[in-house]
Amino acid sequence: MGWVLRISVPLLFGACALASEPTTVDRTLAVTGPVTLDVRADPGGIIITTGSSASVVVHAFIKPLYGRLDFEIAEANILALTKDPPIEQSGNHIRIGYAKDPSLLRAVTIRYEIETPRETAVQAHTESGGIRIEGITGPVEAVTSSGRTQISNVEADIKVADHSGAIVVRSAGGNVFVRNESGGIELSSIRGSVDAETTSGSIDALQLGSSIHAETTSGAIRISQVSPAAIRALSRSGAIKVVLASGAGYQLDAMSHSGKIAGTATSEFQTTKNAHSLKVQIGSGGPLVDLDTHSSKIEID
Repeated sequence: MGWVLRISVPLLFGACALASEPTTVDRTLAVTGPVTLDVRADPGGIIITTGSSASVVVHAFIKPLYGRLDFEIAEANILALTKDPPIEQSGNHIRIGYAKDPSLLRAVTIRYEIETPRETAVQAHTESGGIRIEGITGPVEAVTSSGRTQISNVEADIKVADHSGAIVVRSAGGNVFVRNESGGIELSSIRGSVDAETTSGSIDALQLGSSIHAETTSGAIRISQVSPAAIRALSRSGAIKVVLASGAGYQLDAMSHSGKIAGTATSEFQTTKNAHSLKVQIGSGGPLVDLDTHSSKIEID
């Protein structure tokens, strides 16, 4: 194992807690072959991008947790963390953010910026802070209680769970499984199947290459496909708009309890302008498009 440690400690002791610049710890870990990363920041944030194929570079930015009165504890913990940062390596398996003494994480916040080989699988967790991951093969599992999650250009499967914050996934080669309690979901250019659910927020899932199940309690759903595949969309309070793959056949089963069904793909089948349900074959038939909204309209193009 090879590593380089650089420590910068601005205004330690009495002024540390008031410093605007974070204390920084940098470490470079030599690796060979695929990497697995397990990263935790509670609170803080995580950014993971691609770098050299021969190393994982970790930048840790440590600051006092503002709004607390225990500045002396923060001061002492920052000093201890710079001497022994929570960065562990066992071959190509790397754990970050798991302090040997959890009390050292009291009254501080740590943000990690990590450069890793493209062939990397990631588990990332934050209690309060965003997660951004891009350019790796994956798979990726990301969990945050409060913060934005953004994942892009990942080849393998992606799983994301968020309690409060937006989730954005772009250019994914595998399947995408997303759960959000309070916040919107934005997905685009997903080649695998999609399973997306949010309690309070809209779902945008565009340029999909496979099937999707999308469900929201309060919010709109927008879906577009580049290849025909099954679509299931349910919104208890919000509109649904679907753009089908050009020239493809589908079986349509749409229900709007208090709104109409419209759109270019269904105009020839409408018998009344206020139809609330429609079951038809589009083109030569194909995958099922199952749409249901309790309190808005459905548009199909």
